[in-house]
Amino acid sequence: MTTAETRSESAPARRANRFVVARVDEIPPGDRRIVDAGDRQIGVYNIGGRFYAMLNRCPHLAGPLCEGQVVNAVESPVPGDVRLEESRTYVTCPWHNWEFDVETGQSYWNPRLRARPLPVGVEGGAEIEAALQRGEIDRLPGPYQAEMVPVSVESDYVVLSLRPARGGTS
Repeated sequence: MTTAETRSESAPARRANRFVVARVDEIPPGDRRIVDAGDRQIGVYNIGGRFYAMLNRCPHLAGPLCEGQVVNAVESPVPGDVRLEESRTYVTCPWHNWEFDVETGQSYWNPRLRARPLPVGVEGGAEIEAALQRGEIDRLPGPYQAEMVPVSVESDYVVLSLRPARGGTS
């Protein structure tokens, strides 16, 4: 929690780097809260009782990322078998619908990829399913990653911990 600081005219002003966001029960599972923390807006998410936070700024076009829809991954290992993968949660940028993993900030979209014809074959479903289960087949990370913010729970309060800017700028 932040405390007031006594400043003299000659002493530089220090920025608070810890902010109380809310009580834990004020952000129920599946919900989010966008807060002002110093000069930044930060989205705080409760995903299954665990808290994650990221800057409310899409690294692609600087859109209000945390205002986007929160969705789970959808998988379809074979045609007609569509499953909701609740262990992976994404926020979609409201400007262009790119998805960013709420836990890591990683995007799995690469605008440099172009559709092109590729050879195709038929493989046994059991081999593909086994490779999926072993984690041998997965999504490739794209070039963008949202900036994540450390968040913790202290005495039933959700608390953000902002680190000083890199390079010693004030």
